[in-house]
Amino acid sequence: MKRSSVIALAALLAGVWLAQPCPAQGPEAKPAAPKAARTAPLKIMITGKIYKDKTGYYIQGEKPPEVFTILNPDSKVLDQLAKSGRTVTIEAVSVVGDNVDLEKIDGKPY
Repeated sequence: MKRSSVIALAALLAGVWLAQPCPAQGPEAKPAAPKAARTAPLKIMITGKIYKDKTGYYIQGEKPPEVFTILNPDSKVLDQLAKSGRTVTIEAVSVVGDNVDLEKIDGKPY
């Protein structure tokens, strides 16, 4: 009985000793912080028509063929374009997905 107790105690102490970090190891290295996906805003050119519905102003893009949501609407400018139905060239900044902030319309500052 005495011998089995000594063996059990030795095994327990060996397990505790082996579970300790090696003194030569430094602290666990932290992963590098991820870089931002984009450092500069993505500028895009859109050719299309402005339209308005009860939820806001949109661009029905012909090039690229997509519907964009305008996040910075100026109703004085956009109402006239929506009523005219004419195709315009828009310089915008992509905010997230198909949401854009307008910068220029037909080369004129927005």
